[in-house]
Amino acid sequence: MTSSENSAISRIINSEAVLQHFGYWPDFHDAEITRVIFEANPGYYPSVTVLLSAFERTRETDERGYYRTIKNCDIKFQFNNIQEMEFGNFSHQNAILCLVFEEAEKSIRCTIDAATGLEAVIVAEEIVVESLTITK
Repeated sequence: MTSSENSAISRIINSEAVLQHFGYWPDFHDAEITRVIFEANPGYYPSVTVLLSAFERTRETDERGYYRTIKNCDIKFQFNNIQEMEFGNFSHQNAILCLVFEEAEKSIRCTIDAATGLEAVIVAEEIVVESLTITK
């Protein structure tokens, strides 16, 4: 994790929920984006909510040869006062390679690098971990 990313993560409201659940800030490799909600707000800037199904992969495999996962959860990120955004390729499956947060002047830039499906860049003044729900 770069110092720019570390600084940006410390600005995410309620980032402690993710840190406490995983014990570190994950790169969200192979996490899946299952929902994106766009909202027009009374103010000038819109907001976006992204629901992400995340987990930690272990080195163990099951009887079918798939890696076992632990710490499975759904994380809801809220991006407020969006300055810039680009979204593309939302599909029936939206697995990501990584989720990167970086400082962008007074805002935070979130880059979603796609393995399949949705790829995005969001520059927002505020990012909130709205919820983290344990699954499985």
